[in-house]
Amino acid sequence: MAGSFSDVQNPFDCSICLELFKDPVTTSCGHSFCMNCIKGFWDQESLKPVFSCPTCRNKFRPRPNLGRNIVLAGIVEEMKQDVPAGPGDVECDVCKGRKLKAVKSCLVCLASFCQTHLQPHCYSEALKKHKLVNASANLQQQICPQHHKALEIYCYYDKKCICVLCMGQHRGHKTVSAANEIPEKKEELKIKQKELVQQINDINKNLQAFRKAADLHKSSAQAAVEHSDRIFTELIRSLTKKQTEVRAVIRAQEKRETQQINDYIQKREQEMSNLQKRSDKLGQILQTEDYINFFQNYSSHSTKIPYTLPKNVYDLVTFKKVDQSVSKLKKKLDEICEQHVGKISKKVADVHIIQPTTILQSSESEDSSKDSEDSEFSQDSDASQDD
Repeated sequence: MAGSFSDVQNPFDCSICLELFKDPVTTSCGHSFCMNCIKGFWDQESLKPVFSCPTCRNKFRPRPNLGRNIVLAGIVEEMKQDVPAGPGDVECDVCKGRKLKAVKSCLVCLASFCQTHLQPHCYSEALKKHKLVNASANLQQQICPQHHKALEIYCYYDKKCICVLCMGQHRGHKTVSAANEIPEKKEELKIKQKELVQQINDINKNLQAFRKAADLHKSSAQAAVEHSDRIFTELIRSLTKKQTEVRAVIRAQEKRETQQINDYIQKREQEMSNLQKRSDKLGQILQTEDYINFFQNYSSHSTKIPYTLPKNVYDLVTFKKVDQSVSKLKKKLDEICEQHVGKISKKVADVHIIQPTTILQSSESEDSSKDSEDSEFSQDSDASQDD
């Protein structure tokens, strides 16, 4: 129907070029044209004795001298200031070439019009009866697909708009004028919007709290890592110190016992050497047959030589028990570390930004909300199929 309306002559369009006037002039019969259009038209009639109006065929003799219609030119210039349609704007269905932004849509013509092409709907008695709405790119959604009438009635039962011819199918239903019902519904939506805004604000505050908690959680985790690294470094340093101390104790004991053993061996070796010399001398005396020589040496070698009883080697000559003690220390430390690391891991696992029960409740709430939305969608679908 948009195409059919485009045939209606716009009073501000030239009837020759069918475009907005350029330098408009008006003939004595009252019709207006672009200056170049009427001059070109009359140039083709120059061989004829008379000149005619392209609209009413009124005769002129001689060829009229036309002056610019200043008032009409001013109106046209103002109309040229109309806003061109931009991205997202509804375009005028009548404009040729450059499309202007539509200001109204007609539910009867099923077309959208700029301010210029809307004029016929303002002065034509027939077009004044048409239903005009704000410019819309979805006019088909405002028309009943079955009866091709405007959806002007609201049905409470089915919660949707219907046309006047659909009311027979909605007999017994509560229906009102959609235009009269809009204010009440808007008030309901305003209340709903306030609730949504409040919910959004609540969620936003909640998110801000969780963002702060997440930042605190992150910084606290970093601090905990640094603290644990420092403690374990100190622990390693302490163990290294104890390792050095144990090594020093072992080496000191080794040095002390080795020195004592070396002194003891040296003394026993010297004593053994002296005894060997005495034994060798006694052997020589025993071999002599000279009694004078024998008795001369007998008295000096018959006395008892001082003798130190040898010490027994102690059973704990090795550090094997030290090895066992160090191994026990290692095992004990492993057990302590395992026990405390387990406790630390449990403490780490207990650190939550969102409590596990809260997560579960939120999940159940989302599932419930989804089920509710699915139910509403199913009811709407059923109602649509009934129509």
